[in-house]
Amino acid sequence: MNILIIGTTDKLGGAAKVSWELKTSLEKNGHTVSMFVADKISDDPNVHTIPRKLWQKYLGYFLATDYLVSSDWILKTKEFEEADIVHCHNLHGRFFNLRTLQKMSLLKPTVWTLHDEWAITPHCAYTLEGTDLKNGLYMCPSKQTEPRILWNNTKHLADQKNTLYANSKLHIVSPSTWLLEKVRNTRLGDQDVQLIPNGIDARMFKKTDQAAARDALRLPHDKKIVLSLATAGKANTWKGWTYAEEIVERNNNKNVLFLNVGNFTHESSQKNILYRQHISDPAEIALYYSAADTLLFTSIAENFPLVILEAMSCGLPIVSFDVGGVKEVVTHLENGYIARYKNVDELQQGLEWALSLTHNEKEALAMRSVNKIKGGYTLTHMSSKYLDLYNKLLS
Repeated sequence: MNILIIGTTDKLGGAAKVSWELKTSLEKNGHTVSMFVADKISDDPNVHTIPRKLWQKYLGYFLATDYLVSSDWILKTKEFEEADIVHCHNLHGRFFNLRTLQKMSLLKPTVWTLHDEWAITPHCAYTLEGTDLKNGLYMCPSKQTEPRILWNNTKHLADQKNTLYANSKLHIVSPSTWLLEKVRNTRLGDQDVQLIPNGIDARMFKKTDQAAARDALRLPHDKKIVLSLATAGKANTWKGWTYAEEIVERNNNKNVLFLNVGNFTHESSQKNILYRQHISDPAEIALYYSAADTLLFTSIAENFPLVILEAMSCGLPIVSFDVGGVKEVVTHLENGYIARYKNVDELQQGLEWALSLTHNEKEALAMRSVNKIKGGYTLTHMSSKYLDLYNKLLS
């Protein structure tokens, strides 16, 4: 089978990680996979860059439109012509014209995995607490909600998406039930929609000896370690770092070390915070999970985060806001603590709960988490379900 994958990037961020792991798994099973991406990071010869002109990007922002970019040339490529399946992931970033998606869907079986809410809003990736439905799409909190637009062009953008969806034949995949239900409330819900949860490599992300992990990472043995991860560090507004900083402040005089991994541009003067730069090696990331006592997850906008799955696979208790599809894998007080959305008091209670677990309680929690991941959220589960979908579309 020949599969063409299209997305923003091949290896950076959660959506890219899903598509890359899927590509790797499919290739191991004898399938041919090509990728078109806006930002290529790997040196894989089967990954091709979608050219992006800066003037188109900035003019698109100025005019508040995503339709200045020309991407119909992809339809004439060898990769598209030979593809049995086209599989799209993140398409926002002003590198891909949705009119091309419409044309693709009428020429080839086209799957679109939604990693955020952009497809069901006029322009933003997340609606945060918004529930306002208008003209078949969810409204954005403001024009400044990422991806930003310079002036309020939401009605026109919504009309364009609705028209495209009405004239397309798409197979929509949501990784979470939370997003699946939202999609079904919108115009995009008229398409074929199904649930395929994200999966992770449980052989890579597994519980190892905490002391050995701390030695390898040069981390102290005499402190409780609270881990947080974010690729873009504080620059990513979705990650809720103001809430994390408040938690750090509340625990300033306790024997707790907050370990933040990601591209942080500046370090804090507080002694209970340690910063490590972004890590791309999954084996090293797994070491950090094993070294920690809990994962603090302060995101205010999420779908079905890989970080949660990876941490659970390594046996870590999760402390998180009730956001996106997190509750679909984290059961309150069984393998983590779910605080009400943006409720820092409850987040602090959750942290205290996680750090007070006895050795036996932690071991039992770890077993529950690992079993949950192995029961339905591994890379094998995910790739098998996508392959079943591909075969169904080709039958």
